[in-house]
Amino acid sequence: MRFSNESAASIGRTVMDLVSIKSLSGDEAPMADHIQAHLARIGVDCQRDVHDNLLAVIEPQRPGAAIDTLHLSGHTDTVVPVEGWTTDPWTPQVSGSGDDQHITGLGTSDMKSGLATMLHIAEHFAPKNNRLKSLRLAISFTVCEEGPAKGKRNGVHEILKKQPGRWAITTEASCDENCPTLAVGCQGHAVAKIKLQGRSAHSACPENGINAIHAAAKICARVEKMNASFKPILVLGDVRARASATVTLIKGGAAGNIIPEHCEMTISRRVAPGEAIADVERELAELTSNLDGVTATWALRCDAPACATDPNGPLLKSATAASMELFGCARYSWNRARTDLVLFKQAGMDVINIGPGFTGQAHVAGEYVRMIDLPRSANLVLGTVEKLDEWLASGKK
Repeated sequence: MRFSNESAASIGRTVMDLVSIKSLSGDEAPMADHIQAHLARIGVDCQRDVHDNLLAVIEPQRPGAAIDTLHLSGHTDTVVPVEGWTTDPWTPQVSGSGDDQHITGLGTSDMKSGLATMLHIAEHFAPKNNRLKSLRLAISFTVCEEGPAKGKRNGVHEILKKQPGRWAITTEASCDENCPTLAVGCQGHAVAKIKLQGRSAHSACPENGINAIHAAAKICARVEKMNASFKPILVLGDVRARASATVTLIKGGAAGNIIPEHCEMTISRRVAPGEAIADVERELAELTSNLDGVTATWALRCDAPACATDPNGPLLKSATAASMELFGCARYSWNRARTDLVLFKQAGMDVINIGPGFTGQAHVAGEYVRMIDLPRSANLVLGTVEKLDEWLASGKK
């Protein structure tokens, strides 16, 4: 165990430093400044691009092919604070005691605690005598995971242009009450934007118009029914995934006395394993049919489908063995949200997610991370990396 329970305080200070820096999607430059300076202090060089993505490559003792690389990745942006915060989201606070001591602040679980563990792992591997044998470690801090911004997109795309690899670990939240779990995959995320066209009329004579909002209401009911129809899908052991669909935005109407001729709505569709974009397109065609004279057009965006860890690959075996040594068990989970695992998987890598924080804390008021989970997660990531390095150094391919 490289990180003792006492390391929680040290990693926790790093978490608080990161939380105190506002880094909404598109405005990650101050965060990149801080991380770049931190890496320089611990003797790790990094590349920074014009979008504020950072990449630090730590070469092993016996460098091999460029593809013999593991990506350790996290995003530097956060969502905007939701309603309900009773404290300043960017002023981290420590409260509780014992195993329940925790840090509250925007991004603590999603995912500045993950970034903090990455920085401490980078510090561990910085000295040449601590380098891995054969596994190259590419540590990246990327922008716009929570959403695109003007002139920017998800930074993993830029990192993948620079550095190939065979494996990737993201450090999004994956803990439960007992210990960090091994998140063996995540949903894909398809976003459908629907435009409805009806015909306006005076509200005193609704029969003379074609109400676009009424058509949107029909689609809402159909989406709710479709979401209820999705069945759980077995992924690994007793871990199950489940697709979902919900209407997240709706806008329409011109005035209180006019039948609305226009309405726009957004559907968030979480794509489960085995589903393809063609399946979602077929659903959309059904959802927008027979709308009593309202015509519908839609655009669909999805950067990648769902992804899952190779159940027989060396990455999962390494993570399982590390968890057994640290905690006496290996607990698996599935992330129903979309994470950057999908982009690394799409690039041909095997993937897994291990990180501090609870998944249910993402995007909520009063977001927090438990202190005890900081060294636990750092040790689990570190152990996984070291065991994968041993596998690679043994000559197995």
